[in-house]
Amino acid sequence: MKREVLARALTGTLTGAAGLVLAAWPQLAGASGDFGCYPSWRLGLPDYECAGTAVIGPRNDTRINLAWLLRERAGLSAPGQLAYPGSDWENSGYGHVFLSWDTMQSAFWPRPDTQVDEESAAYSGSRCQTLDSGGEAFRAALAASKGLKSGERETLSDARDLVKAACDGDKGAAEWPADVKSGTGLAFLAYLQGARAFYAEDFATARARFAALAKAGDPWLAETARYMTARTELAAAQTGAFDEWGFYDNAKADKTAAQRGQAALADYLSAYPGGRYAASAQGLERRAAWLMGESLPLARAYSGLLAKQPQPDAATPGLMEEVDNKLFFGAGLTDMADAPLLLATWDLLRLRQGDPDLAEYRPRPLTAEELAAQAPVFAKEPGLYTFLQASQAFYAAKDYRRVLTLIPDDARRAAYTPLAFSRQMLRGLALEALGDRNAAGFWQELSGGAHDLYQHPAVELALAMNWERHGALAKVFAAGSPVTEPDIRARLLERVAPPALLRQQAGAGRSALERETALFMLLYKELSRGRYQDFGKDLALVPASAGSDGWIGGWNDDSDHKVPLALFTKGRWQAGYACAALARTAATLAVNPADVKARLCLAEFYRLNGFDDYLVGGGGPAADQLGGTPDLFPGTPVTRAGLYAGVLAARGASAEDTAYALYRSVRCYAPSGGNSCGGEGVPLAQRKAWFQRLKREYPKSQWAIALKYYW
Repeated sequence: MKREVLARALTGTLTGAAGLVLAAWPQLAGASGDFGCYPSWRLGLPDYECAGTAVIGPRNDTRINLAWLLRERAGLSAPGQLAYPGSDWENSGYGHVFLSWDTMQSAFWPRPDTQVDEESAAYSGSRCQTLDSGGEAFRAALAASKGLKSGERETLSDARDLVKAACDGDKGAAEWPADVKSGTGLAFLAYLQGARAFYAEDFATARARFAALAKAGDPWLAETARYMTARTELAAAQTGAFDEWGFYDNAKADKTAAQRGQAALADYLSAYPGGRYAASAQGLERRAAWLMGESLPLARAYSGLLAKQPQPDAATPGLMEEVDNKLFFGAGLTDMADAPLLLATWDLLRLRQGDPDLAEYRPRPLTAEELAAQAPVFAKEPGLYTFLQASQAFYAAKDYRRVLTLIPDDARRAAYTPLAFSRQMLRGLALEALGDRNAAGFWQELSGGAHDLYQHPAVELALAMNWERHGALAKVFAAGSPVTEPDIRARLLERVAPPALLRQQAGAGRSALERETALFMLLYKELSRGRYQDFGKDLALVPASAGSDGWIGGWNDDSDHKVPLALFTKGRWQAGYACAALARTAATLAVNPADVKARLCLAEFYRLNGFDDYLVGGGGPAADQLGGTPDLFPGTPVTRAGLYAGVLAARGASAEDTAYALYRSVRCYAPSGGNSCGGEGVPLAQRKAWFQRLKREYPKSQWAIALKYYW
């Protein structure tokens, strides 16, 4: 479990909740969103992955599954009313097929960009994130107090800044003002001492100061001290649960301190049921239950909160994050009769079929017998329950015919809620697993009603994979095809399209970006597979307006992506080794594919224009992913390393050309020792042999003189 939490923390930001009193929850140490994600381009994945889909299932982040189920319960469906969020480097490989928790929040809970106060952000996720709001409340209470002597308000207001030092790492003794003499002033000073001790993790002092103020004459002090007593106990309960690396283990929390905190919260809410901290105290009650490992009351509390929380509200994602961190990946769940959505999310988590070596970090797998025993929980949710049964049959039992029995065909609706859509998608995946010849027709029917965000692209992926695997790739690109998602079409053009299809789409693609991608791949594959005469003819298709900037792979927005098509006409041809323009080099190779100088110049073109980073020698997708079938473009690509090897094996190569081929063969491994020229790497002994041959046989060559090392 801990390792899985960490893995997810490394692929998505775990944020706090705005508007809900979640600030008291400790955050996962090391959580970060600064990691890219490359999803598996397939559906029905049985284990967690950083990017989920519109299909509720084990693959999805638990927060995504819970969000779909909550939208289902609220009856929310907004086709045409919401827009896909813009792509950035973190989700550029998603298209509109996949979504992370972050992208889901951007899509369904869009928030305007606001400037974040850097000082407040520095304390985010810690108890100090309440420092500023606490200071404002303290100064407001000072202004309202009537028992202070002249000058004490200013003195105490200034003294509040001494509390901040504890949040900045200064846990030593503070120099408190000595000119505060009134009883009320001393009480406010005692509060500041308690607050500094709280932030400095001196909980004994904080506990003593706040306890002494519980019956203070100033009403703000009395109420706040009772509330802070509870916060102090709960903070103290978790201090010993962090290891030396900052990772948290709730099993090591101080249960006795948590119980004291729970009692203090009950005391506060009894005395101030409508108090200024009542909402926060109710949130802290959940925290106390979590610290004590009480999953059942925690689940009931969350179930009630989720039922009342308006789905479109900006605070909803924060509540789901709290549920996720403190219940699913905290206390865990047991069978309960009053939280079907939470139990369903937990069941889907238990259906993950991951690495057996990580089994100890996961909840135990869900069996059909356990699911059968949960029937009373889902008595009022029959559609959800049969979906869970079908999910267990699909992912765990691999009983695809049972899936078809549990989920009838309903692929001709005008629109689908999240659950109804997921049910039909699971049925379609079962048809595919059984090799049903009607699967493609099912996907086409389902696409007619899949209108909500992320639904239609998921159906498109299923249909495109079906056509790809049944020799009907051309249907993806036919007029009127329901497969319109740019990333799906691009991946098929890049990975498996034959020459005729690439040439067709180069002239008739759905967008300029698709046309340029098709032409780029046509030219590149012709060049790399020795179809030099065809390359010479098709080079004329490159428009004069084509650019040299951009890249090939993963795109979904014409405005953000460019194809470097002009590299074939305006790229670099030479740098130290004399070469003709690429068109001339290709023409020479069309006449004589073994021409040594032309082969070296083709390698120069690859090197100088970054073609080593494209598909040659990079391996394709796995067989069960989009684009994972054999490439329909004939021929075997020749890498830059392969071109050098051909020159070294050629009879009659000039001394200068051989020396250059040796030089470049060694340089393929500079400076890391890894092969940057494509193809299989060679051992160090071979690189040494190239180096020694260059130095021995061509000592006066500029390439022998320039090469100082081998790698």
